[in-house]
Amino acid sequence: MSDLTTAVPPREARQTPAPPDVRPPEDADCLEMYAKLSSGVCVVAACGDDGPHGMTVSTATSLSAHPPLLLVCLRSGSRTLTAVGVHRTFAVNVLRREQVRRATVFADPRTTRAQRFAGSETRTVCGAPVFPDALAWAACLVEEIHEYGDHHLVVGRVRDVHTSPGEPLLWHDRDFRVLDGVGAACESG
Repeated sequence: MSDLTTAVPPREARQTPAPPDVRPPEDADCLEMYAKLSSGVCVVAACGDDGPHGMTVSTATSLSAHPPLLLVCLRSGSRTLTAVGVHRTFAVNVLRREQVRRATVFADPRTTRAQRFAGSETRTVCGAPVFPDALAWAACLVEEIHEYGDHHLVVGRVRDVHTSPGEPLLWHDRDFRVLDGVGAACESG
């Protein structure tokens, strides 16, 4: 495989304006399209000066195996993003299909930090709160944080991981979902 770093121009050079006859889509149309993207549900957690902070995210993905990197998108202005930025460590907790309540509590911006963590056992790994009962978790050190629109993209270097058997909680079409027909053959075509 050729070296792609020479084939991909810097980000500034890639930002070309749309032709004058092309109108950008409406926000509602983009949000409707985004709702069709299916993803696992995670709680990103970090320690702040006043204790643990966390938020539900549906944008967490592997970025690289060598070195091990994860990517998460956090809402600008969130308490969790502030804690991640200050303490430079975070955990990605992959939720189980049974953990809808946890996902809902951590997604509600009106809940306090204390309400979010009440009744949930956590332990600190590499300076970040993990849920021992999560389907999987990764403790990460911050590599980079970049602002894009109303979110920040956070890249973390994985320092420790844990996985356990079970099924993930999913997010699709603005609702929680679970896997159906695991292992079933997909129709081709």
